[in-house]
Amino acid sequence: AVEALEAQLSAWLADGPIQGVYWLPALDAEPALEEMDLAAWREANRVRVKNLYTAMRTLYDAISAPGTFLVSATRLGGLHGYGPDGATAPLGGAVVGFSKAYKRERGDALVKVVDFEMGRKTAAPADLLIAETLSDPGVVEVGYYNDERYTVTLVERPAADGGEGLTLTKDSVFLVTGAAGGITSAIIGDLAAASGGTFYLLDLVPEPAQDDAQIALFRQGKDALKQHLIAAAKANGEKVTPAQIDKQIMAVERNEAALRAIESVEAAGGLAYYRSVNLLDGPALAAVVEEIRERHGRIDVLVHAGGIEISRALPDKDPNQFSLVFDIKADGFFSLLNAAKGLPIGATVAFSSVAGRFGNNGQTDYSAANDLLCKLTSSLRRWRPETKGIVIDWTAWGEIGMATRGSIPRIMEMAGIDMLPPSAGVPTVRRELVAGGYRGEIVVG
Repeated sequence: AVEALEAQLSAWLADGPIQGVYWLPALDAEPALEEMDLAAWREANRVRVKNLYTAMRTLYDAISAPGTFLVSATRLGGLHGYGPDGATAPLGGAVVGFSKAYKRERGDALVKVVDFEMGRKTAAPADLLIAETLSDPGVVEVGYYNDERYTVTLVERPAADGGEGLTLTKDSVFLVTGAAGGITSAIIGDLAAASGGTFYLLDLVPEPAQDDAQIALFRQGKDALKQHLIAAAKANGEKVTPAQIDKQIMAVERNEAALRAIESVEAAGGLAYYRSVNLLDGPALAAVVEEIRERHGRIDVLVHAGGIEISRALPDKDPNQFSLVFDIKADGFFSLLNAAKGLPIGATVAFSSVAGRFGNNGQTDYSAANDLLCKLTSSLRRWRPETKGIVIDWTAWGEIGMATRGSIPRIMEMAGIDMLPPSAGVPTVRRELVAGGYRGEIVVG
């Protein structure tokens, strides 16, 4: 199907220039989330966003100059999922995130996402899509609700809003993905200290041994570990490259974060169950949820923090890479929610990014997946009204996490972006859970 789409677009390009794209698959009706299996979910995302990736990668040079456009349409309900009713067809969120990131890469082109209510006739949206193409090029997200035109803005609100938050106790049951991430590990420590509860910690890395020698060296300092790794490689007669050593250090860093998560839960008097699983493996995630169902009969807090990020401009982003970045976040959240049918969930906390809210250069896949998490969380109001759905659009963290590596801190500084100190970031999840009744998307910057 990918080859057919590329071939068709290339044939049209050969006939003459293409000035614009109207992307409409996200107008299609969606089955309810709990009626889909993983295969149906993946197919729906393929049609909506992976085909969009293929199309815009093929048309990257064509849709770039002033006068060219990408106008995507969604049926999130007319308010982009930010109204009290929540998102109606949440898979459109992936299209929104992709489109916003495309605008970041192709700033001269007009890029918009126009959101509609369910059940509007086709003629009216068609007229509105054309009208949006011809006017107001400065806005990217537009919605039509009750015949009024809306866009999205930021509103400052206190976490303590007078509403009822969750109470975290030693009886609380937590399920956390991406538990071996430095940031997530620190947040697990904070939640554990506040509750002393039971934690199911999921990550791809195998469970680390309590007496792991490399972790012990890492905790003395990266240099101690580095010297040890170089000596070990030389002793084995291997050629040592800085890239290889850095890769090994990063692996130990993840193992250390996984062990720290386990230790912090146990130090708080809680129980830690570590499960090494791949977020792309639906049955493995279902097995963990089943274990929780049998043992506890509920999940109090589900934290979906797993994900990877590989920044590359669209022409340099191959399909496997796009799918990997997108699927880890998207399929992981779907599989957990799908496996938890009929299981009470007190709150979900999905980790998104400012890239999901605003789009980001080189992050079409990451933006698409993150905004999908936002719209899925919004949709919980409709089909899981008892669950407090929260999604956090994090900015780049300082001191720990992905953004502290290489040249990123310097680039951030030059761009005038303050990185988030852990002292401010780590308590955010707990505060949002316990301080008030807010549900929805929170930008932390």
